[in-house]
Amino acid sequence: MPVELLSVTHRTAPVGVRERLALGMDARSALMARLARIAGEGVALCTCNRTELYWVAGPATTPGDVLALLAAESGLDPESLQPYVIHLRGAEAARHLCRVAAGLESQIVGEPQILGQVRDAAEEARAAGALGPVLDRLFTLGVVAGKRARTETPIGRGAGSIGQAAVQLARSILGELAGMRALVIGAGEMGRLVAASLASYRPRWLGIANRTGDRAREVARDVGAHLVPWECLDETLATVDLAVIATGAQEPVLTYQRLEPVVAARGGRPLLLIDVAVPRNVEPAVAGLPGIELHDIDGLRELCEEGRRARERAVPQVEAIVEEQVQEFLEWEHARAVVPVIQQLRERVEAIREEETARALRRLGHLSERDRQVVLALSHGIANKLLHLPISRLRERGAQEPYIYAIADLFGLDDR
Repeated sequence: MPVELLSVTHRTAPVGVRERLALGMDARSALMARLARIAGEGVALCTCNRTELYWVAGPATTPGDVLALLAAESGLDPESLQPYVIHLRGAEAARHLCRVAAGLESQIVGEPQILGQVRDAAEEARAAGALGPVLDRLFTLGVVAGKRARTETPIGRGAGSIGQAAVQLARSILGELAGMRALVIGAGEMGRLVAASLASYRPRWLGIANRTGDRAREVARDVGAHLVPWECLDETLATVDLAVIATGAQEPVLTYQRLEPVVAARGGRPLLLIDVAVPRNVEPAVAGLPGIELHDIDGLRELCEEGRRARERAVPQVEAIVEEQVQEFLEWEHARAVVPVIQQLRERVEAIREEETARALRRLGHLSERDRQVVLALSHGIANKLLHLPISRLRERGAQEPYIYAIADLFGLDDR
């Protein structure tokens, strides 16, 4: 049975709809368990920009059934959700997942987080008892597509956004971030993107500070960072190696006067400040303080544009990788579909061969043992030659369901 998919993404739905479909882990697990009960297998892939349900098609499960499950979990009615949903089946569904894992369907082409999210979705489905052999194979090959895309092409290299450009700049100046202490000031969309990108490089310590504690708490929870109360901002700046500033303030948050005591407390240790806000959040005069290296958004735009061009050039290479992985999945699906039919066909012919050979040997009771073996060998040879063409055709065309059913019907096979 082919894979099917319902998808709601940034391409099809406004943020208000996507927010309603942003399911937590418990909700995802419950949804996958319910999906598996009606379809046998089910995986929910949920990120900030997409909610997708994958299942294995069957006569008892329709896309409408799956849409109803998703609508019930999100508190929306199916009719209002329907305009934002796309439905894919078979090779198109498999291709879509591989494109997602490879970063081709991301808002920022090649962004790194999606590969881990695809892998995590499969593991969550496994834990929920909803991951069967078909979706296990598909998601495994999807992850392979994502890994190959990032190792064999430049799709994941360079900065695809200002936030990623800030992190790339930090790495070019500081080296690997694993031993660094980093702080993100601001918990809006830009701050969230910077924090997620920083977290992927596993700094020794990562903090999130924002005037509104609730937003900072949410971002910190999502990326595994520490919440820094706003009143502790100066104290924290005295201890970190890197700070990226991304607030929505209309006036500078970090002024020369404010940072003077921070610099004194650092005892000469350098501090890299990257201001990605417009208007600027860091007073330009701060660059004159000892040990401070300040970069603003103008210096990041060209870095971002270079990265975007490099990623776009890599798209055809990545699409070729995706097609290879899709073909591998379809061949696996093909083999999986025809193996039981071939086995039943062999068993059917073998049963006839044994029955007819035994009848003939009873009538030829005078034959020597050597002659009996000749008759048995003859019957095996005839059976194998008769089976050769149907089995070859099954292997060539067996993924076509009508062909499988025709063979099963012609030879009187069971369970088709």
